[in-house]
Amino acid sequence: MAELPPPSRFCFGCGNENPHGLRMEFRVEDGRAVSEFTATRHLQGYPGRVHGGGVATMLDEAMGWACYGIGALGITMKITTRFRKPVPLDEPLTISGWVTRERGRYIELRSELRTAGGQLLAEADGLFTRVTGAQAEEMRAMYRAANS
Repeated sequence: MAELPPPSRFCFGCGNENPHGLRMEFRVEDGRAVSEFTATRHLQGYPGRVHGGGVATMLDEAMGWACYGIGALGITMKITTRFRKPVPLDEPLTISGWVTRERGRYIELRSELRTAGGQLLAEADGLFTRVTGAQAEEMRAMYRAANS
C-alpha cells in the first residue's frame, strides 16, 4: 500500500497534493504574506470571472499565512469581504495579507487581491483565533512532516 502524503498537503488553499485545490504558494516579506496566483477555469463564476467564493478563499488564505508569518497558528473566526471589481481568470494576480492588531488570543488581519498592475479588485478584514496547546502541537507536527 502506498504511503499517503501528510494531511497538511491537502489544504484547499495551499496544499500541493489537493487535486481540486488552489495550490497557492506564499512567501512572507516585510510583514506580509504574498502570493502571485493565476486563477484558472475551475474557479469560474460568470464566464471569464472568478467565483466570489474563490476570491474569498484567496483572501482568507493570505490572512492565514500572515498569522503563520508572525509565528502563530490561527483559525478564521470571521471574514468580511468587499468585492471592488470583477476578478479575471487567466491573468496574474497578487494576493497579500497582514496582521493589523494582536489582542491576546485574537488576531485581526487584512488582505487584498490586486491585478499584476496594482489595481485593487477585492479586500477583506478577518478575525482569527490562535490555536494553542495540544491542537497547536498537532498542527505544527503536521506542517513539519509536510516540509521535511
